[in-house]
Amino acid sequence: MTGEATFEAGRLGRIAVVRLRPNQDLVTAVEAACREHGISHALVRSAVGSLVDAVLEAGNHTIQVPGPGIEILTLSGEVRSGAAGHPGADLRGTIADGKAQVYGGRFRRGANPICITLELVLQEWLPA
Repeated sequence: MTGEATFEAGRLGRIAVVRLRPNQDLVTAVEAACREHGISHALVRSAVGSLVDAVLEAGNHTIQVPGPGIEILTLSGEVRSGAAGHPGADLRGTIADGKAQVYGGRFRRGANPICITLELVLQEWLPA
């Protein structure tokens, strides 16, 4: 194994089931949901929904997937508050376009507008 692993003591807290509205950016809407519910650290447990268009980052590559109607197949990640106390989301997943082509990577902030709605389950992480 070549990479370093870090471990953080803590426990799981509350669960928030959130509906994100059309045309909101996926990343910033998840951050806003955490602020609204007073969650500074969270894990993404599940999600179902679609995007108008999508932009993913995979290594040094940018993947632009034109829509409309990009289906989210998987969504995972975490939200952590920085030094200023503002939550920052790191979201990764797989998506499919209208031709059933599948893409994966990190969702770029400001470039993934929600199509109809997106239902999301967040679980609070309480570091020790």
